[in-house]
Amino acid sequence: MKKDKRVFVVKNNDVATNIYKNAEMSFLNESQEVYYTQKENRQHLAEEAEIGDSGLLLMLTYDREGAGEVRDIFIGEKAEVLADWKITYIMRRHLQGEQDARAIQSIIDKLDLDIFEDFSENTYVLVSDMQNLYTELKDRINSLKRMAAYNTNLRQEQEPYMLCALAQNDSQAERVFDEPVLNDRTEFQRDRERIVNSVAFRRLVDKAQIFSAEKGDYYRTRMTHTLEVNQIAKAIAYALCLNLDLTEAIALGHDLGHTPFGHQGERTLDKILCGEIDAGIATPREFLQERCYGGFKHNYQSARVLTQLENKYIDFQGLNVSVQVVEGILKHTRLRADIELEDFLEREYINKIHWDFTKSYCPVSTLEGQVVAIADEIAQRGHDVDDALTSGVMQVSELVDYLSVGKCDELRLALNREIDQVKNAGRIFPSGERMLVARIIHRIIRYFISDVIENSRKEIKNCGLTRINLDNDKVLVSFSPKAKRVNNYLEKIVQKKVICNYEVARADYNAEVIIKTLFRKYYENPRLLHAGTLHRIFISTLTHKNLHVSNSAVCLNDCSIRIVDKEIEEMTRGEIEQKDIVRNLGYKDEVSAGTIRYEKRKILIRTIVDFIAGMTDGYAMQEYERIK
Repeated sequence: MKKDKRVFVVKNNDVATNIYKNAEMSFLNESQEVYYTQKENRQHLAEEAEIGDSGLLLMLTYDREGAGEVRDIFIGEKAEVLADWKITYIMRRHLQGEQDARAIQSIIDKLDLDIFEDFSENTYVLVSDMQNLYTELKDRINSLKRMAAYNTNLRQEQEPYMLCALAQNDSQAERVFDEPVLNDRTEFQRDRERIVNSVAFRRLVDKAQIFSAEKGDYYRTRMTHTLEVNQIAKAIAYALCLNLDLTEAIALGHDLGHTPFGHQGERTLDKILCGEIDAGIATPREFLQERCYGGFKHNYQSARVLTQLENKYIDFQGLNVSVQVVEGILKHTRLRADIELEDFLEREYINKIHWDFTKSYCPVSTLEGQVVAIADEIAQRGHDVDDALTSGVMQVSELVDYLSVGKCDELRLALNREIDQVKNAGRIFPSGERMLVARIIHRIIRYFISDVIENSRKEIKNCGLTRINLDNDKVLVSFSPKAKRVNNYLEKIVQKKVICNYEVARADYNAEVIIKTLFRKYYENPRLLHAGTLHRIFISTLTHKNLHVSNSAVCLNDCSIRIVDKEIEEMTRGEIEQKDIVRNLGYKDEVSAGTIRYEKRKILIRTIVDFIAGMTDGYAMQEYERIK
């Protein structure tokens, strides 16, 4: 053991000076993982005999110059009692260094230990406390060691020992439709696999983040952004002892509902649905502005993709991912009170998700979901700055100057150190500028990750909760005030240098033209839609929750093209009065012919939006060229 580490001993009586000194010397002089120390004093030996095998030692190590993180955990077991009343303890290292860092942190958090208070040389733990502490600690360590021989059948039993008290474990996974439990993987692993194997996930590879593929193959797509968010989220979740499977599932699915052409595609579809863009919908504009056909936002659409649009199972619609995953995806960015949730989610999911529109912000109720939300922020700051530097719209020196003006001194100094290291590395890089940019982006992301971990640990420790209480709306995974200010400042820089760049403005204009044209053409002639999409329109009408609407639908299996065309004409051309725009129809409510027409039109419009939103950039441009 290195001499720059200090050994702390938890003592079960008030005479333990010799134990401390002998243990410390043993650590310093031995290279083995088994260390010996002795305890003297007949009186206290008798006291220990009364509590059986609980006369044990617990020792922890940490770096003197570090932040107090526990590095190693040793447990001393009584080996023998010698004739001169000396007790020999064998100290075994149970958890060691970085390889067990997550388990160590989990134990410290679960036991609510403070190394500066509970393990200082002159602080003592009562005999009874020591007995309970040792028993619980050893149980946890034994469970962790059994995980080395990983057995999925034991996962539900062992998982709580690996996670902090506020983490989600596998037994908490909640699904709308019951499915048999599998022995080869956990519930949240099933969610992750279903997301990765979905069509929507594959399409992310050809959906632009900011710069389209036409600008070059370096720039990020929605897929690479998703993977970056996943890695950042896993790093934070690991440090906080949260559920990695759930974190991954939310991270990998959070952008499934993104449209082609980035956020401009999202904004265009939203404007169409609220009448801000004339897309040929045969409904008075003032009715559209009341959002009678709903709005559009990618997080809502992501939830819709998973619960309705992806269909691979006979027994239910959608992928039946757990409610925790759906909620995390839905709430990874801000919600909108003007969007009807029922336009995107079935009532079964809505009833299970914590939803409060009376508050300005409704955070994710799981810490794993909160991790993904902030990981999304960190990833965006990193790659937006990267895109700005790589595209040439901003120089490295300019970024440093901006940080100086914004008084972001800690990050500025860190970037200056990276610049100096690259310049003074003593070697020639094939692309020195590219190396410099890569190091700068690494430093920015590292700065935010470290801040979130440190700040979130404090918030979790101080929150006083043993479980997440949905009524509290607590955001425990967050930036510190200092890092939050830096993040907001970087966002403004990106907005000025990248988002407002003329190349981005041109791309946004082209995206709006393409999506508006596609919607108009599909609405004017729905038979231009893919056959499966057209079929889904009629299926949705046949299964409408209102019997009067479903009974008026045609069945494609029993009708001619002429009848189909007539039904389409009815959906797209008939006039609708304001009184016919009814919200929240009941199952058997009496409705007028105009209301039936409105409900059918709403299905048509929403299906067209689903079809366009699911397109890749390349396919959208191909379709535009075919039908414009």
